[in-house]
Amino acid sequence: MIKWLQDMSRWRIWKLVWGLFVLLMPLTSVPVIVHLVHSDVVAAPSALLLPLLIVISLIPFLSEKRTFAENLSPLVLFTVTALAATAISFFYQLPDYKNAGPYRSTISAVITLIIGFSFYLVSLLYHDSKQKLDTTFKLLNISGAGVCLWTLAQAYFWYRYQRYPEWMKDIQFTLSIGSLYRQRFVGFTLEPSWLAHQLNLLYLPFWFAASLTGYSAFRLRYKFITVERVLFAVGLPVLFLTLSRVGLAAFLLTAAFCAMVFVHRLITKASQRFPASQKGLITILAYAGILILLAAAAYGILRLLAKLDFRMANLFNLHAAGRSDPIFYIAEKLSLAARFVYWDGGISIFNEHPLLGVGLGHAGLYLPQALNDYAYRLVEVRSLLFRSNTLLNIKSLWIRILAETGIAGFAFFFIWYLRSLLSSTLTLNSENLIKRTAAWMGCFTLTAFILEGFSLDTFALPYIWFSTGLAAAAGELRT
Repeated sequence: MIKWLQDMSRWRIWKLVWGLFVLLMPLTSVPVIVHLVHSDVVAAPSALLLPLLIVISLIPFLSEKRTFAENLSPLVLFTVTALAATAISFFYQLPDYKNAGPYRSTISAVITLIIGFSFYLVSLLYHDSKQKLDTTFKLLNISGAGVCLWTLAQAYFWYRYQRYPEWMKDIQFTLSIGSLYRQRFVGFTLEPSWLAHQLNLLYLPFWFAASLTGYSAFRLRYKFITVERVLFAVGLPVLFLTLSRVGLAAFLLTAAFCAMVFVHRLITKASQRFPASQKGLITILAYAGILILLAAAAYGILRLLAKLDFRMANLFNLHAAGRSDPIFYIAEKLSLAARFVYWDGGISIFNEHPLLGVGLGHAGLYLPQALNDYAYRLVEVRSLLFRSNTLLNIKSLWIRILAETGIAGFAFFFIWYLRSLLSSTLTLNSENLIKRTAAWMGCFTLTAFILEGFSLDTFALPYIWFSTGLAAAAGELRT
Protein backbone atom coordinates (compact mmCIF):
# COMPACT_ATOMS: atom_id res chain seq x y z
CA MET A 1 0.00 0.00 0.00
CA ILE A 2 2.73 2.46 0.97
CA LYS A 3 4.71 1.56 -2.15
CA TRP A 4 1.63 2.17 -4.31
CA LEU A 5 1.04 5.57 -2.69
CA GLN A 6 4.66 6.54 -3.27
CA ASP A 7 4.42 5.55 -6.93
CA MET A 8 1.15 7.44 -7.29
CA SER A 9 2.72 10.61 -5.85
CA ARG A 10 5.26 10.53 -8.71
CA TRP A 11 2.70 10.47 -11.51
CA ARG A 12 3.28 13.23 -14.06
CA ILE A 13 -0.28 14.44 -13.74
CA TRP A 14 0.59 16.02 -10.39
CA LYS A 15 3.08 18.28 -12.17
CA LEU A 16 0.22 19.46 -14.35
CA VAL A 17 -1.95 20.00 -11.29
CA TRP A 18 0.84 22.00 -9.63
CA GLY A 19 1.31 24.06 -12.78
CA LEU A 20 -2.40 24.85 -12.86
CA PHE A 21 -2.27 25.71 -9.14
CA VAL A 22 0.47 28.33 -9.62
CA LEU A 23 -0.93 29.72 -12.87
CA LEU A 24 -4.33 30.29 -11.24
CA MET A 25 -2.83 32.17 -8.30
CA PRO A 26 -3.37 35.67 -9.78
CA LEU A 27 -7.14 35.06 -9.68
CA THR A 28 -8.69 36.03 -6.36
CA SER A 29 -12.46 36.40 -6.80
CA VAL A 30 -13.78 34.30 -9.68
CA PRO A 31 -17.62 34.56 -9.82
CA VAL A 32 -18.13 30.83 -10.43
CA ILE A 33 -16.03 30.00 -7.34
CA VAL A 34 -17.85 32.68 -5.31
CA HIS A 35 -21.16 30.93 -5.95
CA LEU A 36 -19.62 27.49 -5.42
CA VAL A 37 -18.10 28.20 -1.99
CA HIS A 38 -20.59 30.92 -0.95
CA SER A 39 -17.77 33.36 -0.27
CA ASP A 40 -18.46 37.08 -0.23
CA VAL A 41 -15.11 38.18 -1.63
CA VAL A 42 -12.09 35.85 -1.57
CA ALA A 43 -12.65 32.95 -3.93
CA ALA A 44 -9.31 31.88 -5.35
CA PRO A 45 -9.65 28.88 -7.71
CA SER A 46 -6.16 27.68 -6.75
CA ALA A 47 -7.51 26.99 -3.24
CA LEU A 48 -9.73 24.22 -4.63
CA LEU A 49 -6.60 22.23 -5.50
CA LEU A 50 -5.10 22.52 -2.02
CA PRO A 51 -6.52 19.31 -0.45
CA LEU A 52 -5.25 17.20 -3.33
CA LEU A 53 -1.81 18.82 -3.38
CA ILE A 54 -1.36 18.53 0.39
CA VAL A 55 -2.10 14.80 0.28
CA ILE A 56 0.25 14.23 -2.65
CA SER A 57 2.99 16.30 -0.95
CA LEU A 58 2.58 14.54 2.40
CA ILE A 59 2.92 11.00 1.01
CA PRO A 60 6.65 11.13 0.13
CA PHE A 61 7.31 13.42 3.09
CA LEU A 62 5.92 10.97 5.64
CA SER A 63 7.15 7.81 3.91
CA GLU A 64 10.72 9.15 3.92
CA LYS A 65 10.31 10.21 7.60
CA ARG A 66 11.56 13.72 6.94
CA THR A 67 11.28 16.36 9.64
CA PHE A 68 9.19 19.47 9.28
CA ALA A 69 10.85 22.86 8.96
CA GLU A 70 11.23 24.64 12.29
CA ASN A 71 9.29 27.65 11.00
CA LEU A 72 6.15 25.51 10.83
CA SER A 73 5.87 25.03 14.61
CA PRO A 74 4.85 28.58 15.65
CA LEU A 75 2.37 28.74 12.78
CA VAL A 76 0.76 25.48 13.95
CA LEU A 77 0.62 26.86 17.50
CA PHE A 78 -0.95 30.08 16.20
CA THR A 79 -3.62 28.10 14.33
CA VAL A 80 -4.39 25.94 17.36
CA THR A 81 -4.56 29.02 19.61
CA ALA A 82 -6.85 30.83 17.18
CA LEU A 83 -9.21 27.85 17.03
CA ALA A 84 -9.18 27.49 20.82
CA ALA A 85 -9.87 31.20 21.27
CA THR A 86 -12.78 30.91 18.86
CA ALA A 87 -14.28 27.97 20.73
CA ILE A 88 -13.93 29.77 24.07
CA SER A 89 -15.47 32.96 22.64
CA PHE A 90 -18.89 31.29 22.43
CA PHE A 91 -18.98 31.32 26.22
CA TYR A 92 -18.99 35.15 26.04
CA GLN A 93 -22.11 37.20 25.56
CA LEU A 94 -21.71 37.88 21.85
CA PRO A 95 -23.21 41.19 20.70
CA ASP A 96 -26.17 41.14 18.31
CA TYR A 97 -25.67 42.96 15.01
CA LYS A 98 -28.76 43.18 12.82
CA ASN A 99 -29.36 39.72 11.34
CA ALA A 100 -25.69 38.67 11.32
CA GLY A 101 -25.31 35.39 13.18
CA PRO A 102 -21.99 34.50 14.78
CA TYR A 103 -21.80 30.98 13.36
CA ARG A 104 -21.60 31.94 9.69
CA SER A 105 -18.88 34.52 10.27
CA THR A 106 -17.00 32.06 12.48
CA ILE A 107 -17.12 29.27 9.90
CA SER A 108 -16.00 31.66 7.17
CA ALA A 109 -13.09 32.96 9.28
CA VAL A 110 -11.95 29.47 10.30
CA ILE A 111 -12.04 28.32 6.68
CA THR A 112 -9.96 31.29 5.54
CA LEU A 113 -7.37 30.57 8.24
CA ILE A 114 -7.19 26.92 7.18
CA ILE A 115 -6.82 28.01 3.55
CA GLY A 116 -3.95 30.34 4.40
CA PHE A 117 -2.22 27.69 6.50
CA SER A 118 -2.71 25.15 3.70
CA PHE A 119 -1.05 27.43 1.15
CA TYR A 120 1.96 27.66 3.43
CA LEU A 121 2.02 23.93 4.10
CA VAL A 122 1.77 22.85 0.48
CA SER A 123 4.41 25.36 -0.61
CA LEU A 124 6.71 24.11 2.14
CA LEU A 125 6.19 20.40 1.50
CA TYR A 126 6.12 20.38 -2.29
CA HIS A 127 9.48 22.08 -2.86
CA ASP A 128 11.86 19.31 -1.84
CA SER A 129 14.29 19.72 -4.75
CA LYS A 130 15.97 22.38 -6.86
CA GLN A 131 14.09 21.13 -9.92
CA LYS A 132 10.72 21.82 -8.31
CA LEU A 133 11.83 25.30 -7.26
CA ASP A 134 12.99 26.02 -10.81
CA THR A 135 9.64 24.87 -12.16
CA THR A 136 7.70 27.02 -9.72
CA PHE A 137 9.80 30.07 -10.54
CA LYS A 138 9.15 29.51 -14.25
CA LEU A 139 5.42 29.33 -13.56
CA LEU A 140 5.59 32.51 -11.46
CA ASN A 141 7.27 34.27 -14.37
CA ILE A 142 4.54 33.15 -16.75
CA SER A 143 1.62 34.04 -14.47
CA GLY A 144 3.29 37.31 -13.43
CA ALA A 145 3.86 38.27 -17.05
CA GLY A 146 0.15 37.69 -17.68
CA VAL A 147 -0.74 39.94 -14.74
CA CYS A 148 1.52 42.73 -16.00
CA LEU A 149 0.29 42.53 -19.61
CA TRP A 150 -3.38 42.53 -18.60
CA THR A 151 -2.86 45.49 -16.26
CA LEU A 152 -0.93 47.44 -18.90
CA ALA A 153 -3.74 46.74 -21.38
CA GLN A 154 -6.24 48.20 -18.89
CA ALA A 155 -4.05 51.28 -18.45
CA TYR A 156 -3.68 51.70 -22.22
CA PHE A 157 -7.40 51.76 -22.91
CA TRP A 158 -8.15 54.02 -19.96
CA TYR A 159 -5.50 56.64 -20.69
CA ARG A 160 -6.08 56.40 -24.47
CA TYR A 161 -9.90 56.43 -24.55
CA GLN A 162 -10.97 57.07 -20.91
CA ARG A 163 -13.04 53.90 -21.06
CA TYR A 164 -12.67 50.13 -21.39
CA PRO A 165 -13.78 48.10 -24.41
CA GLU A 166 -16.69 45.73 -23.93
CA TRP A 167 -14.59 42.64 -24.60
CA MET A 168 -12.23 43.65 -21.79
CA LYS A 169 -15.15 44.12 -19.42
CA ASP A 170 -16.54 40.72 -20.39
CA ILE A 171 -13.22 39.00 -19.67
CA GLN A 172 -12.74 40.88 -16.41
CA PHE A 173 -16.24 40.13 -15.13
CA THR A 174 -15.75 36.45 -15.99
CA LEU A 175 -12.56 36.34 -13.91
CA SER A 176 -13.51 38.64 -11.03
CA ILE A 177 -16.63 39.83 -9.23
CA GLY A 178 -14.99 43.25 -8.97
CA SER A 179 -15.26 46.04 -11.51
CA LEU A 180 -12.74 47.99 -13.55
CA TYR A 181 -11.74 51.26 -11.88
CA ARG A 182 -11.28 54.76 -13.18
CA GLN A 183 -7.57 55.59 -13.43
CA ARG A 184 -6.59 52.70 -11.13
CA PHE A 185 -6.02 49.17 -12.32
CA VAL A 186 -6.72 45.76 -10.85
CA GLY A 187 -5.08 43.07 -12.99
CA PHE A 188 -7.11 39.91 -12.33
CA THR A 189 -7.92 40.81 -8.70
CA LEU A 190 -10.91 42.35 -6.94
CA GLU A 191 -9.52 45.86 -6.46
CA PRO A 192 -6.31 47.87 -6.98
CA SER A 193 -5.00 47.37 -3.45
CA TRP A 194 -5.28 43.60 -3.94
CA LEU A 195 -3.15 43.81 -7.09
CA ALA A 196 -0.55 45.82 -5.16
CA HIS A 197 -0.70 43.21 -2.40
CA GLN A 198 -0.20 40.43 -4.96
CA LEU A 199 2.76 42.18 -6.56
CA ASN A 200 4.44 43.13 -3.27
CA LEU A 201 4.15 39.71 -1.63
CA LEU A 202 4.71 37.35 -4.56
CA TYR A 203 5.94 38.62 -7.91
CA LEU A 204 8.09 41.65 -7.11
CA PRO A 205 9.94 39.89 -4.26
CA PHE A 206 10.96 37.08 -6.62
CA TRP A 207 11.87 39.36 -9.52
CA PHE A 208 13.74 41.74 -7.22
CA ALA A 209 15.63 38.84 -5.62
CA ALA A 210 16.50 37.25 -8.97
CA SER A 211 17.64 40.64 -10.29
CA LEU A 212 20.06 40.93 -7.37
CA THR A 213 21.47 37.40 -7.50
CA GLY A 214 21.45 36.93 -11.28
CA TYR A 215 19.34 33.78 -11.02
CA SER A 216 16.96 32.97 -13.87
CA ALA A 217 14.51 30.12 -14.22
CA PHE A 218 15.04 30.28 -18.00
CA ARG A 219 18.19 29.76 -20.03
CA LEU A 220 17.25 32.72 -22.22
CA ARG A 221 19.40 35.73 -21.38
CA TYR A 222 21.38 38.45 -23.11
CA LYS A 223 24.49 39.48 -21.19
CA PHE A 224 23.13 40.72 -17.84
CA ILE A 225 19.52 40.90 -19.09
CA THR A 226 17.34 38.04 -17.80
CA VAL A 227 13.63 37.37 -17.95
CA GLU A 228 13.28 38.20 -14.26
CA ARG A 229 15.06 41.55 -14.63
CA VAL A 230 12.79 42.50 -17.51
CA LEU A 231 9.71 41.50 -15.52
CA PHE A 232 10.96 43.46 -12.50
CA ALA A 233 11.38 46.55 -14.68
CA VAL A 234 7.83 46.09 -15.96
CA GLY A 235 6.36 45.16 -12.58
CA LEU A 236 7.39 48.42 -10.89
CA PRO A 237 5.28 50.71 -13.13
CA VAL A 238 2.43 48.19 -12.89
CA LEU A 239 2.61 48.57 -9.10
CA PHE A 240 2.46 52.34 -9.50
CA LEU A 241 -0.58 52.05 -11.77
CA THR A 242 -2.55 50.61 -8.84
CA LEU A 243 -2.12 53.96 -7.06
CA SER A 244 -2.17 51.95 -3.85
CA ARG A 245 -0.57 54.13 -1.20
CA VAL A 246 0.14 51.27 1.16
CA GLY A 247 1.44 49.21 -1.77
CA LEU A 248 3.89 51.89 -2.85
CA ALA A 249 5.02 52.50 0.72
CA ALA A 250 5.50 48.75 1.20
CA PHE A 251 7.78 48.52 -1.82
CA LEU A 252 9.78 51.53 -0.62
CA LEU A 253 10.25 49.70 2.68
CA THR A 254 11.46 46.66 0.73
CA ALA A 255 13.93 48.83 -1.17
CA ALA A 256 15.08 50.31 2.15
CA PHE A 257 15.73 46.83 3.53
CA CYS A 258 17.77 45.92 0.46
CA ALA A 259 19.75 49.15 0.64
CA MET A 260 20.49 48.68 4.34
CA VAL A 261 21.78 45.15 3.79
CA PHE A 262 24.17 46.27 1.04
CA VAL A 263 25.30 49.33 3.01
CA HIS A 264 26.01 47.08 5.99
CA ARG A 265 28.09 44.78 3.80
CA LEU A 266 30.03 47.67 2.29
CA ILE A 267 30.68 49.20 5.69
CA THR A 268 31.87 45.85 7.05
CA LYS A 269 34.37 45.50 4.19
CA ALA A 270 35.46 49.13 4.15
CA SER A 271 35.80 49.44 7.93
CA GLN A 272 39.04 47.48 7.79
CA ARG A 273 40.65 50.42 6.00
CA PHE A 274 39.65 53.03 8.58
CA PRO A 275 40.66 53.49 12.21
CA ALA A 276 38.19 52.37 14.86
CA SER A 277 37.46 55.98 15.84
CA GLN A 278 36.01 56.71 12.37
CA LYS A 279 33.93 53.57 11.89
CA GLY A 280 30.94 54.90 13.84
CA LEU A 281 30.85 58.18 11.89
CA ILE A 282 31.15 56.39 8.55
CA THR A 283 28.32 54.04 9.48
CA ILE A 284 26.05 56.92 10.50
CA LEU A 285 26.79 58.87 7.32
CA ALA A 286 26.17 55.85 5.08
CA TYR A 287 22.82 55.03 6.65
CA ALA A 288 21.83 58.70 6.69
CA GLY A 289 22.59 58.91 2.97
CA ILE A 290 20.36 55.94 2.24
CA LEU A 291 17.54 57.42 4.31
CA ILE A 292 17.84 60.76 2.51
CA LEU A 293 17.66 59.06 -0.89
CA LEU A 294 14.61 57.04 0.15
CA ALA A 295 12.95 60.13 1.61
CA ALA A 296 13.55 61.97 -1.67
CA ALA A 297 12.04 59.06 -3.60
CA ALA A 298 9.02 59.00 -1.28
CA TYR A 299 8.56 62.76 -1.70
CA GLY A 300 8.68 62.44 -5.48
CA ILE A 301 6.11 59.65 -5.44
CA LEU A 302 3.83 61.66 -3.15
CA ARG A 303 4.07 64.69 -5.44
CA LEU A 304 3.11 62.54 -8.41
CA LEU A 305 0.27 60.89 -6.51
CA ALA A 306 -1.06 64.30 -5.51
CA LYS A 307 -1.52 65.07 -9.21
CA LEU A 308 -2.88 61.68 -10.30
CA ASP A 309 -4.94 60.48 -7.33
CA PHE A 310 -7.88 62.61 -6.14
CA ARG A 311 -7.49 61.12 -2.64
CA MET A 312 -4.06 62.73 -2.35
CA ALA A 313 -4.95 66.10 -3.86
CA ASN A 314 -5.02 67.80 -0.44
CA LEU A 315 -1.76 66.28 0.78
CA PHE A 316 0.24 69.50 0.55
CA ASN A 317 -2.62 71.76 1.62
CA LEU A 318 -3.40 70.41 5.09
CA HIS A 319 -4.04 72.71 8.05
CA ALA A 320 -4.02 70.57 11.19
CA ALA A 321 -2.56 73.14 13.59
CA GLY A 322 -4.78 73.87 16.58
CA ARG A 323 -7.20 71.01 15.93
CA SER A 324 -8.20 68.66 18.76
CA ASP A 325 -8.05 65.63 16.45
CA PRO A 326 -5.21 66.38 13.98
CA ILE A 327 -4.53 62.73 13.10
CA PHE A 328 -8.14 61.97 12.16
CA TYR A 329 -8.39 65.32 10.35
CA ILE A 330 -5.38 64.48 8.17
CA ALA A 331 -6.67 60.94 7.64
CA GLU A 332 -10.07 62.25 6.53
CA LYS A 333 -8.54 64.68 4.06
CA LEU A 334 -6.51 61.82 2.58
CA SER A 335 -9.49 59.41 2.50
CA LEU A 336 -7.91 57.26 5.21
CA ALA A 337 -10.15 58.18 8.12
CA ALA A 338 -12.44 55.14 7.89
CA ARG A 339 -9.44 52.84 7.95
CA PHE A 340 -8.06 54.66 11.01
CA VAL A 341 -11.30 54.38 12.99
CA TYR A 342 -11.54 50.65 12.17
CA TRP A 343 -7.98 50.18 13.43
CA ASP A 344 -8.80 52.18 16.55
CA GLY A 345 -11.90 50.04 17.08
CA GLY A 346 -9.84 46.88 16.72
CA ILE A 347 -7.38 48.09 19.36
CA SER A 348 -10.32 48.85 21.68
CA ILE A 349 -11.62 45.28 21.22
CA PHE A 350 -8.18 43.94 22.08
CA ASN A 351 -8.02 46.14 25.18
CA GLU A 352 -11.31 44.62 26.36
CA HIS A 353 -10.24 41.01 25.59
CA PRO A 354 -6.43 41.03 25.76
CA LEU A 355 -5.62 37.36 26.45
CA LEU A 356 -7.47 35.35 23.77
CA GLY A 357 -9.43 38.02 21.92
CA VAL A 358 -13.03 37.63 20.79
CA GLY A 359 -12.57 34.66 18.42
CA LEU A 360 -12.16 34.37 14.67
CA GLY A 361 -14.85 36.21 12.73
CA HIS A 362 -16.32 37.94 15.78
CA ALA A 363 -14.56 41.31 15.58
CA GLY A 364 -17.28 42.60 13.26
CA LEU A 365 -19.89 41.93 15.95
CA TYR A 366 -17.97 43.96 18.52
CA LEU A 367 -16.74 46.73 16.21
CA PRO A 368 -19.91 48.94 16.16
CA GLN A 369 -19.70 49.38 19.95
CA ALA A 370 -15.93 49.88 19.81
CA LEU A 371 -15.96 52.77 17.33
CA ASN A 372 -15.08 56.20 18.67
CA ASP A 373 -17.32 59.26 18.26
CA TYR A 374 -15.36 60.49 15.26
CA ALA A 375 -16.41 57.41 13.26
CA TYR A 376 -20.03 58.62 13.03
CA ARG A 377 -18.90 61.70 11.09
CA LEU A 378 -17.75 59.50 8.21
CA VAL A 379 -20.12 58.70 5.34
CA GLU A 380 -18.60 55.25 4.76
CA VAL A 381 -19.05 54.19 8.37
CA ARG A 382 -22.61 55.52 8.59
CA SER A 383 -23.54 53.75 5.35
CA LEU A 384 -22.26 50.42 6.62
CA LEU A 385 -23.88 50.83 10.05
CA PHE A 386 -27.31 52.06 8.95
CA ARG A 387 -27.77 51.03 5.30
CA SER A 388 -26.07 47.66 5.08
CA ASN A 389 -26.16 44.27 6.73
CA THR A 390 -22.45 43.72 6.07
CA LEU A 391 -20.27 43.21 9.12
CA LEU A 392 -17.60 45.85 9.63
CA ASN A 393 -14.02 44.64 9.44
CA ILE A 394 -10.82 45.93 10.98
CA LYS A 395 -8.96 46.35 7.65
CA SER A 396 -5.65 45.24 9.16
CA LEU A 397 -4.46 41.68 9.63
CA TRP A 398 -2.05 42.73 12.39
CA ILE A 399 -4.81 44.37 14.44
CA ARG A 400 -7.34 41.69 13.57
CA ILE A 401 -5.05 39.00 15.00
CA LEU A 402 -4.75 41.02 18.21
CA ALA A 403 -8.51 41.58 18.46
CA GLU A 404 -9.60 38.04 17.57
CA THR A 405 -6.83 35.87 19.07
CA GLY A 406 -5.45 38.17 21.77
CA ILE A 407 -1.87 38.44 22.89
CA ALA A 408 -1.56 34.63 22.94
CA GLY A 409 -2.37 34.22 19.26
CA PHE A 410 -0.46 37.34 18.23
CA ALA A 411 2.65 36.12 20.07
CA PHE A 412 2.76 32.84 18.10
CA PHE A 413 2.08 34.63 14.82
CA PHE A 414 4.80 37.18 15.51
CA ILE A 415 7.25 34.43 16.49
CA TRP A 416 6.52 32.74 13.16
CA TYR A 417 7.08 36.05 11.39
CA LEU A 418 10.39 36.74 13.15
CA ARG A 419 11.70 33.19 12.70
CA SER A 420 10.81 33.27 9.01
CA LEU A 421 12.59 36.60 8.59
CA LEU A 422 15.62 35.45 10.56
CA SER A 423 15.98 32.16 8.67
CA SER A 424 15.79 34.00 5.34
CA THR A 425 18.28 36.63 6.50
CA LEU A 426 20.77 33.97 7.58
CA THR A 427 20.59 32.38 4.11
CA LEU A 428 21.31 35.57 2.16
CA ASN A 429 24.98 34.65 1.83
CA SER A 430 24.40 31.03 0.79
CA GLU A 431 26.67 29.74 -1.96
CA ASN A 432 23.66 27.98 -3.48
CA LEU A 433 22.18 30.43 -6.01
CA ILE A 434 18.58 29.29 -5.79
CA LYS A 435 18.65 29.21 -1.97
CA ARG A 436 20.11 32.71 -1.92
CA THR A 437 17.43 33.93 -4.34
CA ALA A 438 14.63 32.37 -2.30
CA ALA A 439 16.10 33.90 0.86
CA TRP A 440 16.03 37.40 -0.65
CA MET A 441 12.48 36.71 -1.82
CA GLY A 442 11.46 35.72 1.71
CA CYS A 443 13.04 38.84 3.20
CA PHE A 444 11.36 41.13 0.67
CA THR A 445 7.97 39.47 1.17
CA LEU A 446 8.13 39.70 4.95
CA THR A 447 9.38 43.29 4.86
CA ALA A 448 6.56 44.38 2.55
CA PHE A 449 4.06 42.56 4.76
CA ILE A 450 4.83 44.93 7.64
CA LEU A 451 2.80 47.58 5.80
CA GLU A 452 0.64 45.34 3.62
CA GLY A 453 -0.67 43.81 6.86
CA PHE A 454 -2.30 47.20 7.52
CA SER A 455 -4.13 47.13 4.20
CA LEU A 456 -5.96 43.78 4.17
CA ASP A 457 -7.28 41.61 6.99
CA THR A 458 -8.01 38.24 5.41
CA PHE A 459 -6.04 35.03 5.87
CA ALA A 460 -7.28 33.62 2.57
CA LEU A 461 -5.17 35.61 0.12
CA PRO A 462 -2.35 33.16 -0.59
CA TYR A 463 0.64 35.38 -1.34
CA ILE A 464 2.26 35.82 2.07
CA TRP A 465 1.82 32.12 2.79
CA PHE A 466 3.03 30.83 -0.55
CA SER A 467 6.12 33.06 -0.70
CA THR A 468 7.26 32.40 2.86
CA GLY A 469 6.59 28.67 2.50
CA LEU A 470 8.68 28.60 -0.65
CA ALA A 471 11.53 30.48 1.05
CA ALA A 472 11.40 28.11 4.04
CA ALA A 473 11.46 25.08 1.73
CA ALA A 474 14.47 26.43 -0.16
CA GLY A 475 16.30 26.96 3.11
CA GLU A 476 15.76 23.28 3.96
CA LEU A 477 17.39 21.99 0.75
CA ARG A 478 20.48 19.90 1.45
CA THR A 479 22.30 20.89 -1.73
